[in-house]
Amino acid sequence: MTPLDQTMTISVLVIDDHELLSSALRAAFAADGRTEVVGTAPSIEAGIEAAARLQPDVILTDRRLPDGDMDERVVDLRASSPTSLIVMMTGWPTQRSCLAALDNGVHGIISKSQPVAQILDTVIRVVAGDLVVPSNLTPVLLARTGRSDASRSNTLSRRELDVLEALARGESTVEAGRKLCISNNTVRNHLARAMLKLGVHDRLAAVSEATRLGLVAPRLPGSGDGDAAHAAGW
Repeated sequence: MTPLDQTMTISVLVIDDHELLSSALRAAFAADGRTEVVGTAPSIEAGIEAAARLQPDVILTDRRLPDGDMDERVVDLRASSPTSLIVMMTGWPTQRSCLAALDNGVHGIISKSQPVAQILDTVIRVVAGDLVVPSNLTPVLLARTGRSDASRSNTLSRRELDVLEALARGESTVEAGRKLCISNNTVRNHLARAMLKLGVHDRLAAVSEATRLGLVAPRLPGSGDGDAAHAAGW
């Protein structure tokens, strides 16, 4: 895609369910002068609708929203506003989520832990034609097959990663199967193959190793009673 004319004000749609962040971005972008937040949306569906209506130069979107993960809906977002450049914000930029987003057409990825000024800089760089990813992920993204860790992680299938990510969120195998629309036995089979490939012998070690490799995000404190779920599901 040809970079936008930087002599013009860049219109930005912000898709994020945190009103405080959206307001901070609106104020910072207005103060900068090169950008203008022309709309906000609190969910994926609302964001797709707003993008279709506004056709912004840039869509700045959170990855995890109340109605799903945006890296799985980037294609729909792009279809609603084909000329928009997309920058994804994420609380924990894993190799898997970044690759999924990039494969689906995202132009930049920024951690939400970065200052608002850094988020603005990412938008400006994307408009200038850069592909922006978190610096700590650059070696993995550029040389995935050049390290033993990368070659090991590359053998994991999408379904195996889905299962590991569900377990990392504290879900039981029953809950994971329900969300992935597969049986509990199939979940266990995927997990067993993942453990074999990762060289570990139990599900906790598999989740720990997948987290270390950057394949899944670690479970955040207060994200749910995962121990009880595991007890019920195993």
